[in-house]
Amino acid sequence: MNRNIAVFILLILIASSFKYRTKTRGQVSTVNPAQVQSVKNISQESGAFNKAVLKLQEGNQELAKGRASIYKSLWSHSEDVSNFCAMDGQEYKGWESVEKSLDSFVQKMAGNSNFKLEKIASQAGPEQGYVLQKEHYTLQDGIKVDLNVTIVFRRENNEWRIVHRQSDKLAMPAEAIIAAK
Repeated sequence: MNRNIAVFILLILIASSFKYRTKTRGQVSTVNPAQVQSVKNISQESGAFNKAVLKLQEGNQELAKGRASIYKSLWSHSEDVSNFCAMDGQEYKGWESVEKSLDSFVQKMAGNSNFKLEKIASQAGPEQGYVLQKEHYTLQDGIKVDLNVTIVFRRENNEWRIVHRQSDKLAMPAEAIIAAK
């Protein structure tokens, strides 16, 4: 009896799966060319985005030296910006809070830190773009800080502005763990 119930349930599942597959196939419609809107020239947007990424890297170099003006100039000053910072484990939301977190970060850098960057990926669409990178800082006292960083940009008044930054500390490489033992 139990086996008959299991077979019956299996048949119901197969039948309902078939029903939904045929439904979705039936709902596919053709596109009317008159309704298609033109997409912005993404290659132009990519050029402007690449310039913003280069300015970001310049801002990172300056940030490590204790100068935050270039880096701050890249941020949107709206209330929907956010910075999730691995250095202190805090989340900052809104421009005033994010600006304070950047000022605090500059103070921790102490003015002459070494900075290295590994860009992993970046891409932009018409309105948003992102950068994935690893940032390596060596502070004046010799402490090393290695971060995985994700930065999200948004177009505002034909300028690329940072709206979100999230950093996480890199996991310690296996070689370093073995060497420490």
